[in-house]
Amino acid sequence: MKIPIILAIIGVGVISVAMVFSLESNEITNSDEITVQDDAILQNLSLEFGDTITVGTIHRDSVKMTKRYQPLADYVAEKLSDENTTYKGIVKIIGTEEQMVNSIINEKMDIFFDSPLIGMKVAEQTDMNPLLLSWKEGNREYHSVFIVPIESEITFDDLNGKTIVFEDEESTSGYLLPLTHLQNAGYVVDTSSENITPVFSLDDENTPIWILEGKGDVGATSNLDFEDIPINIKEKVKVIEKTGSVPRQMVFVGNHIEDQENLKTILLEMNDSPETIEILGKISRTSQFSEIDLEKDLEQVKKILESLR
Repeated sequence: MKIPIILAIIGVGVISVAMVFSLESNEITNSDEITVQDDAILQNLSLEFGDTITVGTIHRDSVKMTKRYQPLADYVAEKLSDENTTYKGIVKIIGTEEQMVNSIINEKMDIFFDSPLIGMKVAEQTDMNPLLLSWKEGNREYHSVFIVPIESEITFDDLNGKTIVFEDEESTSGYLLPLTHLQNAGYVVDTSSENITPVFSLDDENTPIWILEGKGDVGATSNLDFEDIPINIKEKVKVIEKTGSVPRQMVFVGNHIEDQENLKTILLEMNDSPETIEILGKISRTSQFSEIDLEKDLEQVKKILESLR
């Protein structure tokens, strides 16, 4: 009577092992098509699972930006995967420039998206290089504008003693670009009364409202954000000065990525199909990637970086 009991226990054990193996196989392949006859697949379990491609940018809202960038990370990971390595797309959103530098140094960010000034500042401190231009919101380049209330008599030649509303210290068009333009014009931006006093609205949508509410005399914002100002507010402000143009956004890649030409091709080919264009569109209405001219496109950027040092 003991033998049948033992056999039953052995049978249950065999079934349990089979079930566990089946579950693990399904988890690896996301398929329920593996059978005992799939010897070729079962013998090729030396594939490197778990390798990642990390895509990142700097932004305060990590939840929102992760949702935007995840489809791109998944797509790039899938295209880079081959019979030897299966990649998983990871998105890492970092709050500040300093934190991004540390993250890249410590965790090897693979692909980094940002505006040219912030991006180049990060690249100079890390092992990242410019790869492509990203046409954010359908624009290859942009510039900053200085705005005042429509009835204001303030001109760009009369800014000493005035308060300028910037977006935040991490913003290219809302701070770094207009700041450099002011410095090149001979102005000093600090908290002393005889110079220009900076204040920060923390959102480009707040900037025109702040100058209309008297929280500042002049506002600095991008020409693209200015065009998007609601008409009932836009008709109450005017532009008194504009800066030179810089690329809208750039794509940077870590030097530890060996086949950068393949990655570049993958991104450039995303311009060609409705499915991939939809993925790009999730990232602040990005419309395409394009080649970068390191001399021409970054000439103004490098001058700005020099003035900020």
